[in-house]
Amino acid sequence: MIEWFAKNHVAANLMMLCIMLMGYTAIRNDIPLELMPDFALGIITVTTALPGGNPESIEATITSRIEESVADLEGVKKITSRSSEDFSSVAIEIESGYDQKALLSDVKGRVDALSTLPVDAERPVIDLADIPIQVVGIAIYGDVDYNLLFQTASDMREALLQVDGITQVGPVQAPGREIQIEVSPDVLKQYKLSIADIGAAIQRNAIDISAGNLRTRGGDILVRTNGQSYTKEEFEQIPVFNSGDRVLYIKDLATVVDGYELRRVETQYAGLPALTIEAYRVGDQSTIEIAEKVFNFMDEYQKTLPQGLRLGNYGNTSAVVEDRLSTLVTSAIQGGILVLLLLSLFLRPAVALWVGLGIPVCFLGGFAIMPLLGLTMNMLTMFAYLLVLGIVVDDAIVTGENIYRHQRNGMSPADAALFGTKEVAVPVTFGVLTTMVAFAPLLLVEGALSTLAAQIPLVVIPVLAFSLIESKLILPSHMSTIKPRDENNLRGIGRIQQNFARGFESAIIKVYRPFLDVCISNKTITLVTAVMLFVVTIFSMSTGWLRVSFFPEFEDNAVFIKLTMPATTGYDTTKGHVIRMVDIASDLADEYIDPETGESYFKYIVSIAGLSIGPTGPNFGNNRGMVVMEFIQGEDGLPEGFSIRKVQEQLKTRIGEIPGAEKLSLTSTFGDFGSPLSVSLYGDDIERIGAIKDDIREYLRGYPGVFDIQDNLSSGKEELKLDIKPLANALGLSQENIASQVREALYGYEAQRIQRGYEEIKVMVRYPLGSRSSITDVNNIPINTPNSDATIPLSELADLLPSQGANAIYRDKQRRAVTISADVDPNAYDVNVIRADLSQYLDEKFLYEPTVSYEMSGQAESQNEANASFLLGFILVIVVIYGLLAIPFKSFGQPLVVMSIIPLAIVGAIIGHYVMDLAFSMLSIMGMLGLTGIVVNDSLVLVDYINQKRKEGMPIMEAVLTAG
Repeated sequence: MIEWFAKNHVAANLMMLCIMLMGYTAIRNDIPLELMPDFALGIITVTTALPGGNPESIEATITSRIEESVADLEGVKKITSRSSEDFSSVAIEIESGYDQKALLSDVKGRVDALSTLPVDAERPVIDLADIPIQVVGIAIYGDVDYNLLFQTASDMREALLQVDGITQVGPVQAPGREIQIEVSPDVLKQYKLSIADIGAAIQRNAIDISAGNLRTRGGDILVRTNGQSYTKEEFEQIPVFNSGDRVLYIKDLATVVDGYELRRVETQYAGLPALTIEAYRVGDQSTIEIAEKVFNFMDEYQKTLPQGLRLGNYGNTSAVVEDRLSTLVTSAIQGGILVLLLLSLFLRPAVALWVGLGIPVCFLGGFAIMPLLGLTMNMLTMFAYLLVLGIVVDDAIVTGENIYRHQRNGMSPADAALFGTKEVAVPVTFGVLTTMVAFAPLLLVEGALSTLAAQIPLVVIPVLAFSLIESKLILPSHMSTIKPRDENNLRGIGRIQQNFARGFESAIIKVYRPFLDVCISNKTITLVTAVMLFVVTIFSMSTGWLRVSFFPEFEDNAVFIKLTMPATTGYDTTKGHVIRMVDIASDLADEYIDPETGESYFKYIVSIAGLSIGPTGPNFGNNRGMVVMEFIQGEDGLPEGFSIRKVQEQLKTRIGEIPGAEKLSLTSTFGDFGSPLSVSLYGDDIERIGAIKDDIREYLRGYPGVFDIQDNLSSGKEELKLDIKPLANALGLSQENIASQVREALYGYEAQRIQRGYEEIKVMVRYPLGSRSSITDVNNIPINTPNSDATIPLSELADLLPSQGANAIYRDKQRRAVTISADVDPNAYDVNVIRADLSQYLDEKFLYEPTVSYEMSGQAESQNEANASFLLGFILVIVVIYGLLAIPFKSFGQPLVVMSIIPLAIVGAIIGHYVMDLAFSMLSIMGMLGLTGIVVNDSLVLVDYINQKRKEGMPIMEAVLTAG
């Protein structure tokens, strides 16, 4: 085949053009652009709502029962849960390699079969967890009436969904609409009604019912009622009962409010009231294309907005994508140019041109394969192309240089192309195969890094395959067309190149070869030096001289500040802290001014009180707030010395400690693999766990470089527990009956859920706020008694006992768990050293703690899992590479000689980290796995050449010197 393609120039060029055309088409149409690849979380979530439920009751009646029902299913790796007010959330982690959809079906079957869940609980929602990929957030803001703001935001969301190519838009980030029917206790007592009676009247009368078909000679006619209510006015006209002389409607008994859920949330954008929605990328959609469609929509929609309203954007990931990918593309182009320049210095320019042409051919071949493998253009795939850039050139260089050598020795271009290619075909082919094998174990990585690790081999291996095609079939055809040149009559660039190449060869003979001769003559010293260098380098890693981090942090273009106050904190207090943080952020933004425009590099600040947005969506609460300070890069790039991380540190210093805050986190990076330091405590004695937790937090404060120390043990929320009196039992009232009536009065009675547009709206019947805002109001709640129209105040039937309950209860492995976490500055400290010292402290501390246990979690857990995968992968690489080398060498010993280069290559990589002041991370390990194949490739060609010279009769020492 090599001979046929070398002589058939048309076939070789057609193959090259087909590869390049397929790659170009894939880039234009089939490869989405995004910042990072989609994560397959491998987690099934079971979410159950119990309106009005407290964490302890939800844990006992919902969470623990769901955990028990699925714990023994095959494929379940780990179960964690969170029980909070109104909600139970159970996360089921799936074993790597297990069929996720099969386990999802099994979980649904087990949960649906549960018959012991509370009657008031909503149907559990079971699904595979997914992180939506936000492209850009839209803020609609202005100093206008809230109803107008909300309605305009809702209308805008509907309009955005009609834009071709935009398929997923999040809800308006605000409490949902709710129809509230407020009826006072006095009215209920006057007419001898209960809240449930009014709810039942709504259910009877606000409904659409089909009465069947009327079959006439002309055809069937549907008979139906059209009684469903949707507006305030329609609900007011619902009849409740007939008082004898007239019918009483809801408007006669209650006040109907077409309003919002009982949550206080205030968002501000550029200092004005705002509401926000977010557009997402789905499937193979391009981040940049979606952002462009959103911005075009905003430009047009702005013209239709009511007076006083404006549109703004935030969280524009397309800007980050363009910035990061343009940097990588620029680096790739610069690398390619440098490669061509270096080739032109050592080889004839025509040879360098044909060898360099292999880069775009191989890369475009890789692009053509990417859609078939489900890959996108992101930071990791671009990194993989940069990584493989030098490897594909290396293969072409070996072939091209060998052909060129034979041409210089007088062989015709056609014969040199054929003979030179065949001469090195075996070592080059097996060299490429060993490199492929070296990257393949990254496909076997398990845990949080599995998706990220797979990006690199899925790019590198196809590109290497195309490098074999290019160097064995296309390059020889091109090289055979090069006309011989007169080496003694060169001018211009040809003479400069010849002089440089001959000068370099002369330097090798005069300097390098004598040094190589000394090393070979003193084999013992050379080997001992190499071994000692390897031992010292590895030892330096274990002592903490080389900083280690789990995964390198990627700087975002914003600082995210999230605040969680104790559960009992009032909304106004939380809002005050948010306003102060906004003021600090605004002052800091004024210090970063673009000298060209005189404007701040920080274009806007978004703040929310009553809500914080996490990876799983919004978390409402009077004790929650967040501030986003986003930077927009100008045309001239980042200002000199600017760093988002630096801004984060300045914000942290100026905000300082917030009195009483449970959590205050500032982040400016994306990609979450857990906290660098994380300790999970298990046990039922919450008081003892709380004390141990405080000791651990105090110990962590003693480490320099450790910050954002947090835990998920809340300070608790005040509760009133009902202690039923004997009178209640005497009157036939059960605890359930009394609790149900109290719940209806305070939380409300859900009469209906109606669909209005895209919103599902609850219809709630409850007391007005003035009748449910104090303990006295609770004591005065009238309780209906069985077999009687009389009502009795709650105070006569039950005592209200003050207590304190958890704001949220976390469980891990079906046990209550409290987690302490902290961040570490990876640029200054080795997290592994801190983690080892912390483990020693914990081991000593828990020697005498029989009721409480601990585990290192977070990144430590993920890192241990990844390290196990990498170790197995490294062993597989060594075994398979040995086999691939033994085949062409027909020897059991020579592969070991070739592979002896691997330890020294590792030394070089580690020294490189020292020199560049880089932390050793999982990306470093990925690179070193691939490095084993690359260095073996070079060593393989060297040993193969030595073998060829020995077959020609050259003594071994001379063969080694000649090959070296």
